[in-house]
Amino acid sequence: MTTDIHTHLGTSPNEVMNVNKDNLTEQVDMLISRMDMFAIDQAVLTPDEPLISTDLYLKAAEIYPDRLHSACSITPRPIDTAKSKLAEYIDKACCALVLSGDSYHPTDPAARVLIHNAVRQDLPIFFRNKNLTSETITFLDSISAVYQEGKFVVLSMGGLFGFPQLIPIISRQNMWLELSSTFIKLVESPLRVFLDALIQDIGVSKLVFGSGYHSQYVDMLGALNLIDLNIETRRVVMEENAWRILGVEF
Repeated sequence: MTTDIHTHLGTSPNEVMNVNKDNLTEQVDMLISRMDMFAIDQAVLTPDEPLISTDLYLKAAEIYPDRLHSACSITPRPIDTAKSKLAEYIDKACCALVLSGDSYHPTDPAARVLIHNAVRQDLPIFFRNKNLTSETITFLDSISAVYQEGKFVVLSMGGLFGFPQLIPIISRQNMWLELSSTFIKLVESPLRVFLDALIQDIGVSKLVFGSGYHSQYVDMLGALNLIDLNIETRRVVMEENAWRILGVEF
């Protein structure tokens, strides 16, 4: 059961911003059609407040509840509001918490409080960062060590140049790299050597399939073919790691 752990409605950043309640059904049908075309069984929609509404993606998931699931995006401050929103979204069956680098600072104690509450509820935490700073890497290092029972996913592998910096901590049992966007570029770049080393030394247990945008399915699957996965290792990346992170076999 192939799972796309990170995607949006719309085929590009500009189109994502045009998704609204009036065209929601059309956009959801387009995503489902593309999923069917590429044999993707389940997908997690990943909002990015305030640009991409959690409530909108929750409504999208209600249209195909057996196929689509929504994460929630929350800004850690004000902290009381953030804690209330987290509880509300958990009640609405959000399957992960998304923290965007544009909405929190890694040294802010409020971010740790929100992560603490999410981990207590067994909610995976997705980190979306355009650029990985040394402060962000130190933050990821710290929380993955402190919250060993947590499940932490770095979206887009931390970026083409952020990915190599994550290798020292990615071997931890509670951390994963989601592939979207970066993986397509990585397999054909000189930085491919770091990917090959990770796969050889740690294996594919740290890599989880995500598209970012369903328009990237063909490129993502093509890039996966370039690293010569066998049937078993491909299933780990496309299915088993997502189930382990989300805690559910959809």
